[in-house]
Amino acid sequence: MSTKENYNNILNQATHIALATETLDGHTPSVRVVNFLYFEDTPNTIYIATARDTTKVREIETNNHVSFTTLPVDGADAVRVTGATATQVNEKKPELFVAMDKKYDSFSFFDEAARANMNAYALTFPAAEVFAKGLNTITFD
Repeated sequence: MSTKENYNNILNQATHIALATETLDGHTPSVRVVNFLYFEDTPNTIYIATARDTTKVREIETNNHVSFTTLPVDGADAVRVTGATATQVNEKKPELFVAMDKKYDSFSFFDEAARANMNAYALTFPAAEVFAKGLNTITFD
């Protein structure tokens, strides 16, 4: 498979990412596992949603540069991104929530009030490392 095929395969199969932000006191990574969405028509972007009143949101608002890695699929295959930019995209919440409901059974537990209290973020990046039978890098224009 090509690097692009491996990249798409991993992001389509992965169920979670480990998202790293910087703590509010600065210079210390804070990592948590989160749900995410990937659409092949926007290959340099993944999407997350989270409650507005979380430390994660305050960290993103303070420093919107984040990094992430998928949890491994097919043994050890993963995609890793360093230096993505997190941008709030609440206007996309309706379509993202439909996709989240399809991907994650547990997302349906969030009622209207909980969903209204969420922010949606696009994590965009110029390149990603693809670990699939070796290490390769994919770049985006």
